[in-house]
Amino acid sequence: MGSENHFRTSIALLTAALCLLTAAPSIRADSTAVVVVPDRLCFPGDEIHIEATLYRSGLLGLFKGGIQGEVLRFIDPDGKPLRDLLSDPSGSARIRYTAGPAGRYPITVHLSQNPRYSAGPATGNLFVQEEKMPLFFVSVEAGLMPPISSPLLRRDPEEIAPEPGSAEALSEIAACRMPVYLTQGARPSSHQTRSWLEKKGYPLGPIYFLDRPLMAGILSEAPPPETGVLESLWKERSVPAHLLTRDSGLAKAAADKGIRVLILTSKSSTTNPSLQEEKKKEEKGKEQGIISVHDWAAIPTICPCKKEKSD
Repeated sequence: MGSENHFRTSIALLTAALCLLTAAPSIRADSTAVVVVPDRLCFPGDEIHIEATLYRSGLLGLFKGGIQGEVLRFIDPDGKPLRDLLSDPSGSARIRYTAGPAGRYPITVHLSQNPRYSAGPATGNLFVQEEKMPLFFVSVEAGLMPPISSPLLRRDPEEIAPEPGSAEALSEIAACRMPVYLTQGARPSSHQTRSWLEKKGYPLGPIYFLDRPLMAGILSEAPPPETGVLESLWKERSVPAHLLTRDSGLAKAAADKGIRVLILTSKSSTTNPSLQEEKKKEEKGKEQGIISVHDWAAIPTICPCKKEKSD
Protein backbone atom coordinates (compact mmCIF):
# COMPACT_ATOMS: atom_id res chain seq x y z
CA MET A 1 0.00 0.00 0.00
CA GLY A 2 2.86 2.39 0.89
CA SER A 3 4.62 1.89 -2.43
CA GLU A 4 1.33 2.46 -4.30
CA ASN A 5 0.75 5.76 -2.46
CA HIS A 6 4.32 6.80 -3.19
CA PHE A 7 3.82 6.03 -6.88
CA ARG A 8 0.59 8.08 -7.00
CA THR A 9 2.30 10.99 -5.23
CA SER A 10 5.16 10.92 -7.73
CA ILE A 11 2.73 10.92 -10.66
CA ALA A 12 0.83 13.85 -9.14
CA LEU A 13 4.03 15.88 -8.62
CA LEU A 14 5.22 15.15 -12.16
CA THR A 15 1.84 16.16 -13.61
CA ALA A 16 1.86 19.40 -11.63
CA ALA A 17 5.37 20.21 -12.83
CA LEU A 18 4.39 19.64 -16.46
CA CYS A 19 1.32 21.86 -16.06
CA LEU A 20 3.45 24.67 -14.66
CA LEU A 21 5.92 24.41 -17.54
CA THR A 22 3.22 24.51 -20.22
CA ALA A 23 0.89 27.02 -18.58
CA ALA A 24 3.51 29.58 -17.57
CA PRO A 25 6.32 29.69 -20.11
CA SER A 26 7.15 33.30 -19.17
CA ILE A 27 8.68 32.21 -15.87
CA ARG A 28 11.68 30.80 -17.72
CA ALA A 29 14.59 33.21 -17.71
CA ASP A 30 15.70 34.81 -20.97
CA SER A 31 13.04 33.26 -23.25
CA THR A 32 13.36 34.02 -26.94
CA ALA A 33 11.00 36.62 -28.38
CA VAL A 34 10.76 38.72 -31.53
CA VAL A 35 9.86 42.36 -32.11
CA VAL A 36 7.80 43.26 -35.21
CA VAL A 37 7.42 46.81 -36.54
CA PRO A 38 5.03 46.91 -39.52
CA ASP A 39 5.67 49.32 -42.38
CA ARG A 40 3.37 52.31 -42.89
CA LEU A 41 2.42 54.38 -45.91
CA CYS A 42 1.06 57.92 -45.71
CA PHE A 43 1.15 61.44 -47.17
CA PRO A 44 3.36 64.35 -46.03
CA GLY A 45 2.12 65.95 -42.82
CA ASP A 46 -0.11 63.01 -41.83
CA GLU A 47 -0.21 62.13 -38.12
CA ILE A 48 -0.20 58.36 -37.85
CA HIS A 49 0.47 55.53 -35.38
CA ILE A 50 3.73 53.59 -35.48
CA GLU A 51 3.17 50.21 -33.84
CA ALA A 52 5.47 47.54 -32.48
CA THR A 53 4.51 44.09 -31.17
CA LEU A 54 6.51 41.69 -29.03
CA TYR A 55 5.81 38.02 -29.83
CA ARG A 56 6.82 34.95 -27.82
CA SER A 57 8.68 32.30 -29.81
CA GLY A 58 7.23 28.79 -29.86
CA LEU A 59 8.20 25.36 -31.10
CA LEU A 60 9.09 24.48 -34.70
CA GLY A 61 9.60 28.10 -35.68
CA LEU A 62 6.02 29.06 -34.81
CA PHE A 63 5.04 32.03 -32.67
CA LYS A 64 2.61 32.37 -29.81
CA GLY A 65 0.68 35.45 -28.69
CA GLY A 66 2.03 38.83 -27.73
CA ILE A 67 3.85 39.50 -24.45
CA GLN A 68 2.36 42.04 -22.08
CA GLY A 69 4.16 44.41 -19.72
CA GLU A 70 7.58 44.69 -21.39
CA VAL A 71 9.28 47.99 -22.20
CA LEU A 72 9.64 48.83 -25.90
CA ARG A 73 11.80 51.79 -26.89
CA PHE A 74 11.06 53.62 -30.16
CA ILE A 75 14.02 55.20 -31.99
CA ASP A 76 13.62 57.86 -34.70
CA PRO A 77 15.41 57.83 -38.11
CA ASP A 78 18.27 59.88 -36.64
CA GLY A 79 18.89 57.37 -33.85
CA LYS A 80 17.30 59.46 -31.10
CA PRO A 81 14.87 57.86 -28.61
CA LEU A 82 11.25 58.86 -29.14
CA ARG A 83 9.46 57.13 -26.27
CA ASP A 84 9.50 54.09 -23.97
CA LEU A 85 6.18 52.25 -23.64
CA LEU A 86 4.88 49.11 -21.94
CA SER A 87 3.35 46.50 -24.25
CA ASP A 88 -0.41 46.00 -23.84
CA PRO A 89 -2.22 42.63 -23.43
CA SER A 90 -1.73 41.91 -27.15
CA GLY A 91 2.00 42.62 -26.86
CA SER A 92 1.73 45.90 -28.76
CA ALA A 93 2.74 49.50 -28.12
CA ARG A 94 2.20 52.49 -30.43
CA ILE A 95 3.26 56.09 -30.73
CA ARG A 96 1.90 59.03 -32.71
CA TYR A 97 4.24 60.31 -35.39
CA THR A 98 3.96 63.22 -37.82
CA ALA A 99 5.21 62.41 -41.31
CA GLY A 100 7.77 64.68 -42.94
CA PRO A 101 8.37 65.27 -46.67
CA ALA A 102 8.16 62.43 -49.20
CA GLY A 103 10.75 59.75 -48.52
CA ARG A 104 11.52 56.70 -46.38
CA TYR A 105 11.89 56.98 -42.60
CA PRO A 106 13.13 53.89 -40.67
CA ILE A 107 11.75 53.54 -37.14
CA THR A 108 13.61 51.07 -34.91
CA VAL A 109 12.24 49.47 -31.73
CA HIS A 110 14.32 47.84 -28.99
CA LEU A 111 13.17 45.53 -26.21
CA SER A 112 14.47 46.82 -22.89
CA GLN A 113 17.02 44.43 -21.41
CA ASN A 114 15.51 42.20 -18.71
CA PRO A 115 15.97 38.69 -17.26
CA ARG A 116 12.74 37.36 -18.78
CA TYR A 117 12.99 37.81 -22.56
CA SER A 118 15.60 38.52 -25.19
CA ALA A 119 14.86 39.91 -28.66
CA GLY A 120 16.89 41.76 -31.22
CA PRO A 121 15.86 45.22 -32.42
CA ALA A 122 13.46 45.51 -35.35
CA THR A 123 13.01 48.27 -37.91
CA GLY A 124 9.87 49.25 -39.78
CA ASN A 125 9.78 51.81 -42.57
CA LEU A 126 7.49 54.79 -42.83
CA PHE A 127 7.04 55.52 -46.54
CA VAL A 128 5.78 59.04 -47.17
CA GLN A 129 4.46 59.13 -50.72
CA GLU A 130 3.86 61.95 -53.13
CA GLU A 131 0.13 62.61 -53.19
CA LYS A 132 -0.26 62.05 -56.93
CA MET A 133 1.90 58.93 -57.18
CA PRO A 134 -0.09 55.80 -58.18
CA LEU A 135 0.14 52.61 -56.13
CA PHE A 136 1.20 49.26 -57.54
CA PHE A 137 0.14 46.42 -55.22
CA VAL A 138 1.92 43.11 -55.80
CA SER A 139 1.44 39.74 -54.09
CA VAL A 140 4.65 38.28 -52.71
CA GLU A 141 3.71 34.59 -52.38
CA ALA A 142 1.16 34.70 -55.23
CA GLY A 143 3.15 36.85 -57.61
CA LEU A 144 6.86 37.26 -57.01
CA MET A 145 7.44 33.68 -55.84
CA PRO A 146 6.84 30.69 -58.12
CA PRO A 147 3.58 28.81 -57.42
CA ILE A 148 3.55 25.72 -55.21
CA SER A 149 1.27 22.69 -55.36
CA SER A 150 -0.15 23.23 -51.86
CA PRO A 151 -0.24 26.21 -49.46
CA LEU A 152 0.57 23.76 -46.68
CA LEU A 153 4.09 23.36 -47.99
CA ARG A 154 6.54 25.50 -46.04
CA ARG A 155 9.34 27.03 -48.05
CA ASP A 156 12.66 28.35 -46.81
CA PRO A 157 12.78 31.97 -48.06
CA GLU A 158 16.55 31.75 -48.45
CA GLU A 159 16.16 29.02 -51.08
CA ILE A 160 13.28 30.51 -53.10
CA ALA A 161 14.23 31.88 -56.50
CA PRO A 162 12.02 34.75 -57.70
CA GLU A 163 9.91 34.67 -60.83
CA PRO A 164 12.30 35.33 -63.75
CA GLY A 165 12.29 38.98 -64.78
CA SER A 166 10.07 40.11 -61.91
CA ALA A 167 12.69 42.24 -60.10
CA GLU A 168 13.70 44.01 -63.31
CA ALA A 169 10.10 44.68 -64.36
CA LEU A 170 9.06 45.92 -60.93
CA SER A 171 12.10 48.22 -60.75
CA GLU A 172 11.02 49.77 -64.04
CA ILE A 173 7.47 50.19 -62.77
CA ALA A 174 8.74 51.77 -59.52
CA ALA A 175 10.08 54.72 -61.51
CA CYS A 176 6.57 56.17 -61.54
CA ARG A 177 4.55 54.03 -59.10
CA MET A 178 4.91 53.12 -55.42
CA PRO A 179 5.33 49.34 -55.00
CA VAL A 180 3.29 47.95 -52.09
CA TYR A 181 4.05 44.32 -51.21
CA LEU A 182 1.18 42.15 -49.96
CA THR A 183 2.16 39.07 -47.98
CA GLN A 184 0.17 36.16 -46.57
CA GLY A 185 3.04 35.32 -44.22
CA ALA A 186 2.83 35.52 -40.44
CA ARG A 187 3.67 38.90 -38.90
CA PRO A 188 6.56 37.57 -36.76
CA SER A 189 8.19 36.31 -39.99
CA SER A 190 8.00 39.68 -41.75
CA HIS A 191 11.78 40.16 -41.41
CA GLN A 192 12.28 37.10 -43.62
CA THR A 193 10.01 38.57 -46.32
CA ARG A 194 11.82 41.91 -46.13
CA SER A 195 15.23 40.22 -46.34
CA TRP A 196 14.15 38.12 -49.34
CA LEU A 197 12.90 41.18 -51.25
CA GLU A 198 16.13 43.06 -50.59
CA LYS A 199 18.41 40.17 -51.54
CA LYS A 200 16.51 39.49 -54.78
CA GLY A 201 16.87 43.09 -55.92
CA TYR A 202 13.27 44.30 -55.65
CA PRO A 203 12.68 48.05 -55.28
CA LEU A 204 11.90 49.48 -51.86
CA GLY A 205 8.28 49.59 -50.82
CA PRO A 206 6.11 48.99 -47.75
CA ILE A 207 5.10 45.45 -46.78
CA TYR A 208 1.48 44.91 -45.72
CA PHE A 209 -0.22 41.80 -44.35
CA LEU A 210 -3.33 40.25 -45.91
CA ASP A 211 -3.96 38.20 -42.73
CA ARG A 212 -5.58 35.33 -44.63
CA PRO A 213 -5.86 31.99 -42.81
CA LEU A 214 -3.27 29.44 -43.94
CA MET A 215 -5.88 26.66 -44.08
CA ALA A 216 -8.51 28.76 -45.90
CA GLY A 217 -10.18 26.68 -48.59
CA ILE A 218 -8.55 23.44 -47.41
CA LEU A 219 -10.45 22.35 -44.32
CA SER A 220 -13.40 24.68 -44.94
CA GLU A 221 -14.77 27.03 -47.54
CA ALA A 222 -12.40 29.94 -48.13
CA PRO A 223 -13.77 33.30 -46.94
CA PRO A 224 -13.86 36.11 -49.51
CA PRO A 225 -10.55 37.98 -49.68
CA GLU A 226 -10.44 41.19 -47.66
CA THR A 227 -9.61 44.37 -49.58
CA GLY A 228 -9.58 46.70 -46.57
CA VAL A 229 -5.81 47.14 -46.70
CA LEU A 230 -5.86 48.07 -50.38
CA GLU A 231 -8.77 50.48 -49.97
CA SER A 232 -7.25 52.20 -46.92
CA LEU A 233 -3.99 52.84 -48.75
CA TRP A 234 -5.62 53.96 -52.00
CA LYS A 235 -6.56 57.37 -50.62
CA GLU A 236 -5.85 59.42 -53.73
CA ARG A 237 -8.65 58.09 -55.93
CA SER A 238 -7.93 60.59 -58.72
CA VAL A 239 -4.98 58.40 -59.75
CA PRO A 240 -5.31 54.69 -60.56
CA ALA A 241 -4.08 51.81 -58.43
CA HIS A 242 -2.94 48.47 -59.85
CA LEU A 243 -2.72 45.00 -58.35
CA LEU A 244 -0.58 42.18 -59.70
CA THR A 245 -1.36 38.72 -58.35
CA ARG A 246 -1.89 35.08 -59.21
CA ASP A 247 -4.74 34.85 -56.67
CA SER A 248 -7.99 34.89 -58.66
CA GLY A 249 -10.13 35.53 -55.55
CA LEU A 250 -8.09 38.58 -54.54
CA ALA A 251 -8.04 39.76 -58.17
CA LYS A 252 -11.83 39.75 -58.43
CA ALA A 253 -12.33 41.38 -55.04
CA ALA A 254 -9.88 44.16 -55.92
CA ALA A 255 -11.42 44.69 -59.36
CA ASP A 256 -14.84 45.07 -57.75
CA LYS A 257 -13.41 48.00 -55.76
CA GLY A 258 -12.15 49.76 -58.86
CA ILE A 259 -8.52 48.67 -58.71
CA ARG A 260 -6.99 47.75 -62.06
CA VAL A 261 -5.83 44.15 -61.85
CA LEU A 262 -3.13 42.24 -63.70
CA ILE A 263 -3.48 38.51 -63.05
CA LEU A 264 -0.53 36.24 -63.72
CA THR A 265 -1.50 33.18 -65.72
CA SER A 266 0.47 30.49 -67.51
CA LYS A 267 -0.23 29.25 -71.01
CA SER A 268 -0.74 25.57 -70.33
CA SER A 269 -0.29 23.23 -73.25
CA THR A 270 -2.59 20.69 -71.58
CA THR A 271 -5.71 22.84 -71.79
CA ASN A 272 -5.00 24.23 -75.26
CA PRO A 273 -8.10 26.47 -75.52
CA SER A 274 -9.22 27.64 -78.92
CA LEU A 275 -8.31 31.16 -80.01
CA GLN A 276 -11.96 32.15 -79.92
CA GLU A 277 -12.43 30.94 -76.34
CA GLU A 278 -9.20 32.65 -75.27
CA LYS A 279 -10.37 35.91 -76.85
CA LYS A 280 -13.72 35.69 -75.05
CA LYS A 281 -11.95 35.19 -71.70
CA GLU A 282 -9.70 38.19 -72.31
CA GLU A 283 -12.63 40.41 -73.29
CA LYS A 284 -14.61 39.33 -70.21
CA GLY A 285 -11.57 40.02 -68.01
CA LYS A 286 -11.16 43.51 -69.44
CA GLU A 287 -14.81 44.25 -68.76
CA GLN A 288 -14.23 43.28 -65.12
CA GLY A 289 -11.06 45.38 -64.93
CA ILE A 290 -8.81 42.29 -65.00
CA ILE A 291 -6.08 41.76 -67.61
CA SER A 292 -4.29 38.40 -67.93
CA VAL A 293 -0.52 38.56 -68.33
CA HIS A 294 1.78 35.64 -69.07
CA ASP A 295 5.19 37.27 -68.89
CA TRP A 296 6.75 39.78 -66.50
CA ALA A 297 8.49 41.56 -69.38
CA ALA A 298 5.09 42.65 -70.74
CA ILE A 299 3.94 44.30 -67.52
CA PRO A 300 5.91 47.60 -67.87
CA THR A 301 4.36 48.01 -71.33
CA ILE A 302 0.89 47.62 -69.84
CA CYS A 303 1.68 50.10 -67.04
CA PRO A 304 4.14 52.46 -68.75
CA CYS A 305 5.60 55.57 -67.15
CA LYS A 306 4.59 58.79 -68.86
CA LYS A 307 7.67 60.26 -70.48
CA GLU A 308 8.22 63.98 -70.08
CA LYS A 309 8.13 65.97 -73.29
CA SER A 310 11.52 67.26 -74.30
CA ASP A 311 11.87 70.94 -75.20
